[in-house]
Amino acid sequence: MAVPIVTWYTEQNFKDRIVMAKILLLDDEESIRRVIALHLGKHGHEVSTGKDGQEGLDLLALERFDLILTDLKMPRVSGMEVLNSIRRQGLSIPVLVLTAYATIESAVEAMKLGAADYIGKPPQLDEITIKVNNLLTQQDLVEENQRLKEELKGRFQLEGIIGRSRAITEAIEKAKLLARDPDIEILLTGESGTGKELIARAIHYSGSRAKFPFVAINCGALPENLLESELFGHEKGAFTGAAGEKKGLFEVAHRGTLLLDEIDALPLQMQVKLLRALDEHEIRRVGAVRNIPVDLRIISACNQDLERLVEEKAFRRDLFYRLAVATVLLPPLRDRKGDVPLLIDHFLAKFNRAKNKALAIEPEAVLRLEAYAWSGNVRELEHLIEVLVVTAPSDLITTASLPEKFRRETSDPRLQTSDSGLQTESLPNDLKAATKSMTVKFEREFILRQLERHRWNITQTAQAIGLSRAALHAKMKEYALQTSDLRLQTSDL
Repeated sequence: MAVPIVTWYTEQNFKDRIVMAKILLLDDEESIRRVIALHLGKHGHEVSTGKDGQEGLDLLALERFDLILTDLKMPRVSGMEVLNSIRRQGLSIPVLVLTAYATIESAVEAMKLGAADYIGKPPQLDEITIKVNNLLTQQDLVEENQRLKEELKGRFQLEGIIGRSRAITEAIEKAKLLARDPDIEILLTGESGTGKELIARAIHYSGSRAKFPFVAINCGALPENLLESELFGHEKGAFTGAAGEKKGLFEVAHRGTLLLDEIDALPLQMQVKLLRALDEHEIRRVGAVRNIPVDLRIISACNQDLERLVEEKAFRRDLFYRLAVATVLLPPLRDRKGDVPLLIDHFLAKFNRAKNKALAIEPEAVLRLEAYAWSGNVRELEHLIEVLVVTAPSDLITTASLPEKFRRETSDPRLQTSDSGLQTESLPNDLKAATKSMTVKFEREFILRQLERHRWNITQTAQAIGLSRAALHAKMKEYALQTSDLRLQTSDL
């Protein structure tokens, strides 16, 4: 169960947050300025004051403030003019208005100009304390929400998809082009576990709809009698158990993106209703008599051959062409073998952080995993690495650590073994030379991956692998690692 963000504010860290907020206080009455500034100062705030709006604008040009308290009626520049200036500059500072003219008209006008709240004069200090604290807390939540959105957007960028194989880079490049158009419908195809939802999220967060919701539904996970209500919503009393009205996912995703996963599982009757919603850009809740306009991008996904289902009359042809305006094929992992070591490196780092561990993996184990067919694709690989991080008996994942199916004989010539179990192909004759050759190859590849991960920042890379800057430079020189070796930058899949 997700923890609501508001519960992060315990009594103690709430107090910590409001300490040392920078507040700008503007009032033409010196006595009021002095009393309010002293009161807020006792509560830990840093208060700057001005006797009119002009002094306030001058201070705003020099410093950043967390909150503004301003009188409305002041000489030279009024509080209303200060509000107008803040709005023109696009500043998001909460403003608390002080006014002796605490009428509905003045309050409404101030609110229209962007004021968050107002207090009548003479002000009550307790009321100021409560409203200042509330506004600072609200501003914190707004900023935290924005930060989380930016982090989410950064996490699901198309540039962050891991892989340099031709199959995945072609899919990424096509998705990048499609992300530029906020309205075109996209069909994602590929086997289960190839990352279709990840690509859908990346398309959403790379486009102009990124600040609006991304909503996903698995069309095969709900019975037909509930699917219509889930997609389009329902009115109170529309059916047994409908105790109140409910928004459907089309409404929830308004102005954003709706992913219809396993679209091939959509019943024929629902296909008709979905087609109508797409054509008319409006939906009707179950039990309603009026239509609701919606504006959103539809991305659908399936792991079946949808064209074959059309020919078999199991999927409507008109809906297929409506959904598949553009298509992106996600390749199976067996067709992008060269990406397996990159994915192993990424998932190993991910689960090391999550489990507070520092495991590495030996080169032969990587080769074993690279040679595997991966019927479950990237999802199967991710789950395997998580299990290995949890169950590995030491800080090194070896071939012996792998499940038995990965230790069987393989056609990969790099893993052909003699009766003694030693590799016999593509390696020097003596054991010492073979071991050194593998170690050098692994070390160079490991350092290169770490340099790529830290965008060739020498200090960060050296810290991550436990070397000094001088030692890392020496290794880079030894292995001829230069920025020209920089590969496709990757961060997530």
